[in-house]
Amino acid sequence: MGISYNEREKLLGFAVFLLWMFAITYKSGQIIMNPLLLMFNWRLHEATISINGTTRVVRILKQGLLIPGAQKAQTIQDFYITRD
Repeated sequence: MGISYNEREKLLGFAVFLLWMFAITYKSGQIIMNPLLLMFNWRLHEATISINGTTRVVRILKQGLLIPGAQKAQTIQDFYITRD
């Protein structure tokens, strides 16, 4: 599919697509993130955690805001996933 300046509908559709992709990337703060997760208010956080006296920085996927304090989470491929 080519885009020329003579075809206003295609040019407008392409502009809307680029704006949509920018909004998704901006909201997530991540280049690679599933857009469906963003639509359902899931966010990717970076947090410092302590497990059995060992402290490290991890990524946590949570629906809504991450509040400091004790959390229950599951690990899936180096990510922690938690829900309220």
